[in-house]
Amino acid sequence: MLLHSAWNDLTKVWTLPVIHALGLKEPARFNELKRRIQGISATSLAERLNELDQRKIIERKVYPETPPRVEYSLTKKGIELHALLGDLAEWVKKWDKQDIAGAEKVREEKLRPLARVSK
Repeated sequence: MLLHSAWNDLTKVWTLPVIHALGLKEPARFNELKRRIQGISATSLAERLNELDQRKIIERKVYPETPPRVEYSLTKKGIELHALLGDLAEWVKKWDKQDIAGAEKVREEKLRPLARVSK
């Protein structure tokens, strides 16, 4: 049950892109992350950052300045998860490439004219 809960949390919309974007260059501020993740709303980003902070995957550091500066970075746990996502990305690239090549071959075979058989 605990495992399923963790999977469900990690596979929520925008969670993995947030981890990926933060892993590209850290620390990062809110608007930097928003620019890196095409299409994410400020509300969704704030929710995902809060959830990841609660799970100790990211760290939120507030600097006592005026105006306050907030930076996000991956924790040790988050760095390990980011590495796993890199492995998953490689797997997707490998199999998508093969699936695309296979689909192209099938499409070409369907388009190839049939040989005429003489009677």
